[in-house]
Amino acid sequence: MLRSTRNEFFIGFTLSVILSLFANFALLIRRYDLMMDSKLPGSSYAIEKYELWFSVLWFFFFSFVLFVLYRWTYRWGDKVFQHKEVKTIGLAMGSIFIVALGLYRAYPVINTAIMGKVCNVSVLHDCAERSIMITEVSGKTLDTVSGSVLEPDKVRVGVNTVFSTAYSNPLLIEHIFVLLTIMLSMLLLHLLDKKQEMKLEYEKIKVEKLQNSYNALMGQINPHFFFNSLNGLNALIQSGEKQQTLAYLDELSNVFRYILQSNKKELVTLAEELQFVKAYTYLLSVRYEGKLFFSIQADTPYLLWYLPILSVLPLIENAVKHNVISKQYPLQIDIYTTHEDKLIISNKIHPKSEDSKGSGIGLKNLWGRYRMLTGKDIQISNRKEYFKVTLPLLNKPIHS
Repeated sequence: MLRSTRNEFFIGFTLSVILSLFANFALLIRRYDLMMDSKLPGSSYAIEKYELWFSVLWFFFFSFVLFVLYRWTYRWGDKVFQHKEVKTIGLAMGSIFIVALGLYRAYPVINTAIMGKVCNVSVLHDCAERSIMITEVSGKTLDTVSGSVLEPDKVRVGVNTVFSTAYSNPLLIEHIFVLLTIMLSMLLLHLLDKKQEMKLEYEKIKVEKLQNSYNALMGQINPHFFFNSLNGLNALIQSGEKQQTLAYLDELSNVFRYILQSNKKELVTLAEELQFVKAYTYLLSVRYEGKLFFSIQADTPYLLWYLPILSVLPLIENAVKHNVISKQYPLQIDIYTTHEDKLIISNKIHPKSEDSKGSGIGLKNLWGRYRMLTGKDIQISNRKEYFKVTLPLLNKPIHS
């Protein structure tokens, strides 16, 4: 079981206290009536007191023993039956049923023995008689108050009033009630444990899937990015443009820093993502000078909204990879927010003649990460002359 031993004992203790009080509710009321009776003889008051304490402690003991026995038997059976749930639960249920039957049959003997010892010598005989009379199935019990005769259900009524029959045995019904409550409580705890196990398993699968998506994204980006970045840097060095080379190196370091920290973050603000996008688009602009253009427009309030880290990068890479970029067909990529809490990345389509349709792995990975981290889906539109991807923004990060 997932629950710690300390927590299990606390649950068992609490449940036993509640069941004991419920099973002895009538005796508690009877005790109150006796306390309010100013004409009550001293011996009768003492007997009622001892009877009440014995019954309260007995049903607490009865409940707690069944709870602990079930817990121990379940763990032992789980090892013996090698995690076969039905057999393990059946063994535990059978064990506590047998023990409950034995304790019920032992109740009259224990009650008589203990009550005989704790009662005062002057009321010993009356105390023993009362213990026997309470355990009778039918007939009338004489109250120790002179001249009063009480029906058994007035001396000891509890949960049996809910299941009343012509021949009702209060003790039997109370023991059955406690036993069934313990059984149902343990089944409920099993269901809660299974739910927790499923939740933990889901979180584990979620983390693994997210890591796989991230690894796939990095595997897609890194080869293209490093190769293209080195080519751009090489071109600048050969041209002898020192200031532009330094600016290129500065933006390149910003891009590297952002990508390296992406495995430590899941969601970032739009401002952080766009700062990275500007650094990355600068590198591309140097590489495709006069042939690749970017327009980035984001409403100020949305800069503090959230999206998964590195969401825009694969979309830019996708546009550059699958479209012609030349003086005749310059590529324009637009990045902007809408009033519907969306970030849109759009570009005009000029497909390469030799370009195949592609596997779409990059978009699938992005969709999977987005769905897992935000619970929302991206929208892809590939109609007419434009290819457009819509990314939902979050007002605040989601903590699952």
